[in-house]
Amino acid sequence: MKQPTAVHLRTLRLKALARDHQVVAAMNASISETPDSLIKELMDTHGWPAHEALSAVKGLQETALRETSEQEAA
Repeated sequence: MKQPTAVHLRTLRLKALARDHQVVAAMNASISETPDSLIKELMDTHGWPAHEALSAVKGLQETALRETSEQEAA
């Protein structure tokens, strides 16, 4: 059996956390539903190359997940 990646484990952890906490669920939904529109905005309005926009949004998602996990652990 393949070992799960860190991203996969974080995703599972966030989904589990969102089941128990409405605020986390709302944040997760917001992040999950808007990356495409944010990438489009960065590319169309601000002239970012696609790979830079994708990387920036991925970084935002990872930061949001890390901060949520740290808050829950505190």
